[in-house]
Amino acid sequence: MKIFHVIDSGGFYGAEIMLVNLVAEQMNQGLQPLIASVGDPGTQDKAIEVEARKRGLPVKVFRMRPGLNYKGTQQLLRYCHAGNFDLIHSHGYKCNILLGPLPRFIRKKPVLSTVHGWTSTTGFTKMRVYEWLDALSLRFVDGVVLVNKGMLQNSKIARLNSNKRFVVDNGIPVTPPDTSKLELLDPKIVEFCQNGFVIGSIGRYSVEKGFDILLKAFSRVLDDISSAKLILIGEGGQRSHYEAIIAEKNLTDRVMLTGYRPDAWRYLELMNVYVISSLTEGLPITLLEAMRSKVPVVSTRVGGIPDVLQDGLGGTLVQPGKSAALAQALVAQYCDPAQIDTLLEYSFERFINRYSSRKMSDSYLEIYKTLLAKK
Repeated sequence: MKIFHVIDSGGFYGAEIMLVNLVAEQMNQGLQPLIASVGDPGTQDKAIEVEARKRGLPVKVFRMRPGLNYKGTQQLLRYCHAGNFDLIHSHGYKCNILLGPLPRFIRKKPVLSTVHGWTSTTGFTKMRVYEWLDALSLRFVDGVVLVNKGMLQNSKIARLNSNKRFVVDNGIPVTPPDTSKLELLDPKIVEFCQNGFVIGSIGRYSVEKGFDILLKAFSRVLDDISSAKLILIGEGGQRSHYEAIIAEKNLTDRVMLTGYRPDAWRYLELMNVYVISSLTEGLPITLLEAMRSKVPVVSTRVGGIPDVLQDGLGGTLVQPGKSAALAQALVAQYCDPAQIDTLLEYSFERFINRYSSRKMSDSYLEIYKTLLAKK
């Protein structure tokens, strides 16, 4: 079976990590997947393209004008048809909007779309418009995959035909990649994390990740844990906002904004606790990586996270947007190490049993067979 995975990515975060893990597992199963990486004209190698090549995964680069670009869509379809791919698997709103509304007699192949999670929070923004267009396009595809069952409660998802909705939990390899082939840890980050209680998080510097709330919570944590340190691994448009908060609260010596780091999961070994402060989520890959690495988790109660952590049996949950509650949960992690051992044992077993990349790939294969049978 030949699978044409289409993605227009802006970095190498949850959706991109999920896709390369899926493609690697599909190759192990004897399938023939290809990552079709879309980008604007003049764009140099994207992070997902670099990572795919590093792992020996098949990738084809497409560059085209952004937006509703019929000519660019035709370019994708011509390649797909010429390569005799059986099915198109779209990842993210950009490609959903390109491919979803096309009549079946033009695209000829069934289209499956994975919704990794919508990121807008409040207000009228460009991203909210894109998400509205994405939800509209999903009505025309053959199948829609949600990365956790909590997304079924989203009003836009609830309007879709229930016969074409599927839930497939994200997954990662049970065994981490061969670390001998990965970059060494940044010595500056290692040095910063020594001799302290290290709180960490990984993700885009964007509004929905709630890192501004985490910074405010961390300033409260220092009142109880004088050795506390915070590292935020990622990059994005909110960096200057975070720097302003750090300066305002005199946290310069206690907080490190590391910028983007490839293979960011490797830095989990430096953390005493991993934090997800998001206002909205699907099923974050970093949560699964923390569970695999046996790092205790404090997270907001959003998206599929409560289901993964079984409402607190595998990690501590707090309401989103509440810096005081987040600070209290972090301090509790420091003060009650006995409870942490119980949480870690439960979360690791749950990861092994439910969130492996092989289990994810098996689930997708069954959906592919269902859509092709309908064809």
